Amino acid sequence: MNQETQQTGLAYKIKTPENLSPRIQWLRDYYFSGVQRPWNNEATSWTTGTPWDFQYEEFNFYIVPETYTFFPTFRGAFKQVARPIDLHPDFWKWSIAERKAWFLKEVMVKHLPHEILPGDLIAGGRFNVQTSTCLDEKQAKAYLDTIEGKHSLRQAIFDFHNHGYGNTGCTNGHLIPDYPRVIEEGFVGIHRELQGFYNALSKKDKQGPKGAQLKAMLTAATLPRDLSAKYRDQCLALAELEPDAQRENELKQMAENLNMVPWEPPQTFWQAVQALWLTHMLVMADENYPGAGTSFGRIDQYLYPLWQKSLDEGMEREFGKEILKCFWIHANTAYDFMIRTGGNQGITAGYGQLLTIGGLGPNGEDMTNDLTYAILEVIDEMSPILEPKPNVRLHRRTPEPLMDKVVEMVAKSQGAPFLLNFDERSMAGMLLQARQGGIEHLINEDNVHDYAPVGCLENTMCGNDRSGTVDCNLNLLKAVELALTGGYDMHPYTDPMTWITDPQVRSGPDTGDPSRFETFEDFWQAYEQQTAFIIQKIVNLYDRAETLRATYSPSPYLSTLVRGCAEQARDVNQGGPQIRFVTIEAVTFASTVDSLLAIKYLVFDQKACTWAELIQALRDNWEGHAVLQAMAINKAPKYGRDDDEADAMALRVMETWTKFTWKHRTSITDRQFRPGMLSWNYWIADADILPASPDGRKKGQFLSNAICPVNGVDIHGPTANANSVGKALGGKSSNGGGDWEGYINLLPNGASHTMTFSPSLLRDESHKAKFKAFLRGYAENGGTALQINILDANILREAQKNPQDYKHLLVRVTGYNAYFTTIGKELQDEIIARESHRM
Repeated sequence: MNQETQQTGLAYKIKTPENLSPRIQWLRDYYFSGVQRPWNNEATSWTTGTPWDFQYEEFNFYIVPETYTFFPTFRGAFKQVARPIDLHPDFWKWSIAERKAWFLKEVMVKHLPHEILPGDLIAGGRFNVQTSTCLDEKQAKAYLDTIEGKHSLRQAIFDFHNHGYGNTGCTNGHLIPDYPRVIEEGFVGIHRELQGFYNALSKKDKQGPKGAQLKAMLTAATLPRDLSAKYRDQCLALAELEPDAQRENELKQMAENLNMVPWEPPQTFWQAVQALWLTHMLVMADENYPGAGTSFGRIDQYLYPLWQKSLDEGMEREFGKEILKCFWIHANTAYDFMIRTGGNQGITAGYGQLLTIGGLGPNGEDMTNDLTYAILEVIDEMSPILEPKPNVRLHRRTPEPLMDKVVEMVAKSQGAPFLLNFDERSMAGMLLQARQGGIEHLINEDNVHDYAPVGCLENTMCGNDRSGTVDCNLNLLKAVELALTGGYDMHPYTDPMTWITDPQVRSGPDTGDPSRFETFEDFWQAYEQQTAFIIQKIVNLYDRAETLRATYSPSPYLSTLVRGCAEQARDVNQGGPQIRFVTIEAVTFASTVDSLLAIKYLVFDQKACTWAELIQALRDNWEGHAVLQAMAINKAPKYGRDDDEADAMALRVMETWTKFTWKHRTSITDRQFRPGMLSWNYWIADADILPASPDGRKKGQFLSNAICPVNGVDIHGPTANANSVGKALGGKSSNGGGDWEGYINLLPNGASHTMTFSPSLLRDESHKAKFKAFLRGYAENGGTALQINILDANILREAQKNPQDYKHLLVRVTGYNAYFTTIGKELQDEIIARESHRM
């Protein structure tokens, strides 16, 4: 179906690819043909051949409640189809890390095919694997005993979620490996350093855990060299058979590239992109986790010198973009992991290979360069496509040409959402983290500009940081519920499969009967105590998962790419990174703020009801209490309207929960907890778990999304919305304080802020100028990250009716993009119903 305006009758058209060469058009079309392709990157499973072996590690998916029912099935299925590897004679004498390094290398180099697609300029196709956990029989039993059974980790995870607290687990990915080092030194330099650290060990340490870890990393560091040699040989074999002279030369050049990178440092842009891709895809293979949050960092900075050098030496700019477009296609093959699953052939939204462009550099200098613009052109010409997810860093001094380009792309981005990061607020948060964590030697005013987001929008440093950015997801609203009940669930939990109802047991502290609270401050003290409790609860549960991963699940290849691991001879999963945090992502923030505002307004300010009447209304899901519910919805103050009273409550909530978060560390890896806000889809999924809330929301109605106001309440326009977000994060210091140029940011991880705009907002130059002014204002007073949806509800309704015609229509949900036709109708309806801002 042609979706052009004149043929559909719709007011606006969705974004479509443009300016694609025949090579790229073929590769893109081939990718989207899905299961019809002769080639794909579907996950393969590999085993030691022992009866106790298994591959699937469920702790990676504890943050995905939709998968809970399938854990035994997933583990059993991968075990059933696993192909055996002949083991080294000394295999069982080695440490787990040594076994895993050897096993992955054996699979990737000797057992997986090494194909090159027609016309492709980048080698590296097969990386979706489920490899053996490489545990001996005793270790495998101890591992499974930990996660299974009545009082197991798995059951604790289920209970935590079922009672409305949220979810937590040790999720792989979500970091930025030290890719610039591979570009500058190659793996030969990494290997040389590892050898030096090993040689410096005492004889005793060489025979102990440190020696074992470094030997595993030495093995892993040779994997890219040996794998690239396989792809080199394949390129040469294809070149001999190639009838087209141009393609023959391309294949020979690819072989020459692979003969050098990523073992040696690249000398051209083509070699640099090849080195980057092979290095990156092996991270996904090492973690058995395709793409999720493993991000590229400031790609326009570390690739720029070779981009400019290659242009100076005669590379055509369009050919350089073709190399990048091949890279784009490769990143999307992560979705082949489950290519035969679901209506969209495994293409979901679960992977966030984020790349960052633009932003500040040393001494406040803007770092925009020609590669920044080339990448923006590639994004524009390839979209809509899910990976890699682009993030553009803006700041108060962003040059006009870049701002104009961003606005131009946003204007035509319907169906291809946009993520923007704002430097001043983000850098203030990272400097706060340095101070709270005592790591100001690692994050300071001289290097904080080199931060970059991972996954969806979570801010970290590059190459030495694992901050567990999606590992803990906490419903702040649970503390309001517990404060209203003295520590009990509002409603007992009933298992939907067995219909067995749990007994009512006090889970939180006994903060007393609310009827005894004479002032709002009395209630606040109870709420604050319950907030401290739910944070302690998620910390304790996460610590159990972290202990399991640290004990049994090393990632030696990834460890070679994270600074600190080699120096300490400690795996990335055992506290090896120089910067090591765990992020608690707060969910239901605005629902919590508005509920507290409603309690204050209804019970204390207006005395519209007693405590007993309010609590009964909540137990009744507001049924039979229409007048009181209407007051809660329509009369009580609301966050998101630039209302100082409401925003002061938002700041108070923010200061309270973040204060408690900083107090905790993991026991086995000594990682400090830090705060952030990213809701994934939990504000939808948990709406049926949490009871009705004092803000007038009924059970089942969607909760608030990350730092966004509750849907529908931001009635004073986008600037008011943005100002409330900025104030909730801490605003700006009025006395010359703040952490960066007066900015305060209580969430170093960052906060997901999604705004939906009507396409009419950017219909002409004057409206584009207004939108550019809005973005400038956001840099002054808004949040850390703005996710923009340009959506026309009529097109979305048309996509619901005819999904086959809109397979590539992208929307921003919260921190991630999704193909509109692949998400559930309930969420589709919510996106359609979002208020589209106009200016």
